[in-house]
Amino acid sequence: MIDWFKLVANDLWILACALALATLSYASWSASLRHEKLRKILALPKYQISMNIAGILFCFGLAGTSNKWWEIMLWLILAAMFIGQTTIIYIKNK
Repeated sequence: MIDWFKLVANDLWILACALALATLSYASWSASLRHEKLRKILALPKYQISMNIAGILFCFGLAGTSNKWWEIMLWLILAAMFIGQTTIIYIKNK
């Protein structure tokens, strides 16, 4: 029988990796068009927020696949840190 919760949790962290890869790829393309360094482009708020959302999804996905309570807590604490960082970036640039 399929464990639907584990399937969704695995989908989350895979989606997060895809989002991070897409963000890096787009930022690299944008940097090459502007003749700027990738580091400078990745420092822009829209890329920071996208990478933080990928981090949040990754942490939730791995928290969902963890079996030990302390692993789940660590992943959720890291996700809360990503949420806090995203909120700060969003408020600062609104």
